[in-house]
Amino acid sequence: MTLIDELFDIEHEAYRKSPVHSLDSRVKLILCLLGLLVTVLLPYVRIGDQIIPWPLVFAFAVIYMLFAGLYLLSGASVRYYIVRLVLIMPFGLFFILLQPFFANPYYDVYHVIFSLPFGVNIYWESLIFGLSLFAKFVISLSFIILLSATTTMQSMLEAASRLHVPRLFITVMSLTVRYIFVFALIFQKIQSAFACKCFRWSDHRLPLGYRLNVIGNAAGSLFLRAMDQGERTYVSMCCRGYAANSAMHFPRKPLVIAEWIFLLFGAGYIVFFPVLVYLVF
Repeated sequence: MTLIDELFDIEHEAYRKSPVHSLDSRVKLILCLLGLLVTVLLPYVRIGDQIIPWPLVFAFAVIYMLFAGLYLLSGASVRYYIVRLVLIMPFGLFFILLQPFFANPYYDVYHVIFSLPFGVNIYWESLIFGLSLFAKFVISLSFIILLSATTTMQSMLEAASRLHVPRLFITVMSLTVRYIFVFALIFQKIQSAFACKCFRWSDHRLPLGYRLNVIGNAAGSLFLRAMDQGERTYVSMCCRGYAANSAMHFPRKPLVIAEWIFLLFGAGYIVFFPVLVYLVF
């Protein structure tokens, strides 16, 4: 499955019916952002010059339990979560795997737990730092996947607007959301044209130079069509009164009592229980 197909699949998943899907987008956006913030800001616990990892581990587990509960309540596919987590993981995994082999500048004292040939050492403090980065990376991605799996792109824009995000950002993102699917459809048409002509970029029976030439021509054609589409869209917007101070209008929508309760409970859980873990230790 191509990334373009994944794009349509992500939006399709957000149209499911569940208690989490039906929540106001502002509640989900605030909880996900708060989950990311608390996860990133969780501190280390030191006793003397020794780092104790267990409070951090339990705090991560507490936050991840909230994500797991919301994800199961949403009824979203577990395969959907795993596939997207695996697809995004390589972007940060290489950097994380290198951490234990370098003396981390955040610590004054280092303890070597393994000595490898050629003077390569694995440091306890750097290992804890790398594992914590991995946990933070997974939890942050999990909350982002939860948000994308339960909230449509248009609903996210409405939530951002009602949370008073700058209108220029809303306008730019709304155009991006609308025309990313136009781009996807054009790309699928190019793929269909290749399939009708029995062309595959991975077909080793064709010369490499020929394949690169065809793919380059297709990329150039896609770029030119995107520029042409953008110019026609801008002209159409100007004809309808678009200007630099234009803004999208979303009507006011107050939260109901159940949504307020859910927001306060979720926010309290994300903040209170990790703090309680640290107080216990």
